[in-house]
Amino acid sequence: MEQWDQARAEVWPPPEPRRQRASIVIIEHSRLLLMRRVKPEKEFFVLPGGNIKKNETPAMACVRETREETGLNVWLGGQVCVLEGNSRTEHVFVAREHRGLLRLGGPELAKLAPDNHYELVWLDAAQLRKVKLRPKALMPHCLALLEGRALPATEA
Repeated sequence: MEQWDQARAEVWPPPEPRRQRASIVIIEHSRLLLMRRVKPEKEFFVLPGGNIKKNETPAMACVRETREETGLNVWLGGQVCVLEGNSRTEHVFVAREHRGLLRLGGPELAKLAPDNHYELVWLDAAQLRKVKLRPKALMPHCLALLEGRALPATEA
């Protein structure tokens, strides 16, 4: 008879793999580019970005997702932070340069509906302070970049 393995039983079922997301901070004329999301009785803002595909680095995903969602080509200036949420890890980069015609694209454009709205918007620091930015932990990083201050320290 097989013996009970207490150590294996404690990790069964195995934990779900953490979702990995890459996003970008794009600043132009002291304004931050955000994706405004509106669902029934819910409005929030996120940085452009999306899921990291298998065999893709966070930086590669950031460039690809930005082009898909916004139509912009970006050159990365570096990584701002890595945020750990309940179910995902978010790799946040800042754009050193961007070019192209800003337009909504990719899955966001395809999913547009009266009860599921996506919109690209530019917000200055005062406007940013008034909205629900997701994840919340991004706010101090985005404000620091907009206001030319040092980035806050992140927990390791």
